[in-house]
Amino acid sequence: MNDELEHADADELQAHLEAVQELLAKHRLVEDLVHRQEMPRHDLVEDLVHKQHLGQLHARLDKMHPADIAYLLEALPLDDRLLVWDLVRADRDGDILLEVSDAVRESLIESMAPAELKAAAESLDTDELADLAPDLPQEVIEDVFRSLSAEEREQLRAAMSYPEDTVGAIMDFDMVTVREDVTLEVVLRYLRRFDELPDHTDQLFVVDRDDRLKGVLPLNVLLVNDLDVEVVTLMQTEYVELQPDDFADEAAQAFERYDLVSAPVVDPDHKLVGRVTVNAVVDLIREEAESEQLAQAGLREEEDIFAPVIDSVKNRWAWLAINLVTAFIASRVIGAFEGSIEKLVALAALMPIVAGIGGNSGNQTITMIVRAIAMGQV
Repeated sequence: MNDELEHADADELQAHLEAVQELLAKHRLVEDLVHRQEMPRHDLVEDLVHKQHLGQLHARLDKMHPADIAYLLEALPLDDRLLVWDLVRADRDGDILLEVSDAVRESLIESMAPAELKAAAESLDTDELADLAPDLPQEVIEDVFRSLSAEEREQLRAAMSYPEDTVGAIMDFDMVTVREDVTLEVVLRYLRRFDELPDHTDQLFVVDRDDRLKGVLPLNVLLVNDLDVEVVTLMQTEYVELQPDDFADEAAQAFERYDLVSAPVVDPDHKLVGRVTVNAVVDLIREEAESEQLAQAGLREEEDIFAPVIDSVKNRWAWLAINLVTAFIASRVIGAFEGSIEKLVALAALMPIVAGIGGNSGNQTITMIVRAIAMGQV
């Protein structure tokens, strides 16, 4: 990733959003004024005006991290979102599509030509492509699949074959393996052949000739020991390992309990098939937390604040219908005691109090249960 990209905190993100909104407003205003004016060389003036603010937007977007651009896109109405999306460099499309929410990603993909989608997909690693593949048109996936090597095709098939809530769905295929019968000097020479190590590499995986996992070699151990020592002498044989069919929630709990940065993933024959990294676990925890919060309000994860009304109705009608039915039931119950309420008017004043306390008690109970589920207590 480009080291010059800015990583913004919450305040800086808000400042970026306000600056982008201001530039978009100026662009719309000036463009509208130019359209209304009748003057010589009208097209030239319109072209210059068009490029002025969009050039500033383009320069600002080039310096921003893909995750921050995703935040901007999610916070903009559809027309402004697509305008900003067109200004993003094509080689960054794939990274940004991975960062945005499912609903926003759908709107962006619909605006892209098949050739653009193919280029964006080809810029991603296999595990990242597996995350994006379900949202891409079938013909694009087929084109991308044909462009992959045999090994990458097999990795993509494997990643897409696992359910979303399993370790296999979040594992990464980009890792560094070494043999146990080589010296640390050989390992260091091997590492220097890489342009850069895979992200979140805190340990190397020691395998035999059949790719069976024998142990792990932490980088800090590698760096502080003599170069003529063999890997088998220093590798750790006690480590946390995962299997592709394990639940992702259990993997997240293991990362939290043992403060892991990465963990190997092995198949039933103990062959190394991938690894899980802390960034994937953090993303998983964040997505589950957001999903639970939305579900408590009767919303789906795909909700987009700028989505058409018909989409919002489709997402919410079931919950609204249930609420309507329960409201009718409550009104019928109250109607059954209408005579008692007429004789003792104070009961009418107590009804909203009882309803309010019941609602608060329900919210508190839900909060406690969700927390207990997240921590594995329930």
